[in-house]
Amino acid sequence: MTEDFFQSDVVRESLEDIQTTYTELLKMSAGFAEYDIKKRVEHIDKTLELIAKQKVFYARLALASHEDESDDAVEYIKDRVDTLSFKTTGGMDLMSVLQVMEDKLIGWKKEMNDAQ
Repeated sequence: MTEDFFQSDVVRESLEDIQTTYTELLKMSAGFAEYDIKKRVEHIDKTLELIAKQKVFYARLALASHEDESDDAVEYIKDRVDTLSFKTTGGMDLMSVLQVMEDKLIGWKKEMNDAQ
């Protein structure tokens, strides 16, 4: 299943899309301190886009790890992601971390839009 999971066109395209979005976001971040409100909102939107893609990928990984035919490696990767998330956040799973980030960004975006 691992080979099938990671060789799947959908999964590969998803990972490539996440990487592309992350790279675009990284480039946008270079001048963040000088951005006006409009540009900061664009940065928030790009970050929200990345979070959404990460949520979808993690959901696919979680589903694949629970399939009857699941390879141990898919389960191992999901377990590693979960373990690292718990250790680095003081006990939150990845979906919770992503949701907290998303909620915070939406709040900041609203504040910025209200300030305009």
